[in-house]
Amino acid sequence: MQLSTFKNILIRSTAHNTDTAIWCLPGFSDSSAAFSSLHHTEFTNSNRIITPDLPGFGSSPLNDHTCTIKAYVATLLELISELTPDVKIGFIGHSVGSIIAVEAASILGDRCIGVFSIEGNLTEEDAYFSGQAVNFEQPQEFKKLFADKIWIKGKNDEIFRNYFCGLNQADPTAMWRFGKDVKQYSQGDQPGRKVMELHCPFLYLWCLDNTPVASQNFLSKNKINNVEVTGTSHWPMIDAPELTGKHLSKFFSKNDALRK
Repeated sequence: MQLSTFKNILIRSTAHNTDTAIWCLPGFSDSSAAFSSLHHTEFTNSNRIITPDLPGFGSSPLNDHTCTIKAYVATLLELISELTPDVKIGFIGHSVGSIIAVEAASILGDRCIGVFSIEGNLTEEDAYFSGQAVNFEQPQEFKKLFADKIWIKGKNDEIFRNYFCGLNQADPTAMWRFGKDVKQYSQGDQPGRKVMELHCPFLYLWCLDNTPVASQNFLSKNKINNVEVTGTSHWPMIDAPELTGKHLSKFFSKNDALRK
C-alpha cells in the first residue's frame, strides 16, 4: 500500500497500475483506513484500489471546503481526472460514501464499470447517525455527542473502537456540514432513487443485523441487485475482508469483461 497526497488530500492506494481504478469512499466521518484490510486480499491482485481521506476527515484538513455532497463529488472527480485520467473507473461506497459514489458514477457515464455499495444509504432511515447534525447549532456539540455514542459502543466491540479512531480525526465543522446535507438529501429516499437511475451495474452488500427495515424493504420492492451476508458488522471490509473481496472480484471482473 502506498501513501501519497494531492492538494493536501491523503490517498491510500495499491502500488500497481491496471486498466481499471477502483475508488473507495469511506462512511460518515471515517477515514481511508477503513478499507486497509482489502489491500491484503486477492481482489487487489488485479485491481488498483484508491481511497482518499476527503477534506475534513482522516488526515486531510478541512481548508475552505464546503463539505456538501455536491462539493465532495466535485473533489472526487478532480482526483479521478488528475490521478486516473485514462482508465475505467469503479466505485466502492461504504455507508454514506455510497451517495458520493453513485453521484460520481452518474456523471462519469459509460466510463464507470460499476458501483459496489457496502450497506450504503438508500432511505431516510439510513441517515439515522449523520442526520442528527440538524439538531445542533454548534459543530463541536454534534461531534461530542456522536463520539460519545461510538465510544460507548466500542467498550465491548473492536470494530467500533476502530471507527472511533477515524472519527476522532474528523473535523467537527466537516461532520456538521456534511451530516446536515446528508439529512436534507435523504428526504423522499433520494439516495435509493438515484441508485435506480444509474446506467451502470450496481450491487448492494448488506447484513440483516445492520440494515434498517425501510432499506430492506426498498431493496426488495425495487428489485435492486443485492447480496445478503450474515454475521458481519457494518464494516465487513474490516471484519470479513476475504468475503468482501470475493464479492468485489466477482462483481468487477464480470462488469469489466462486459465493457471490453
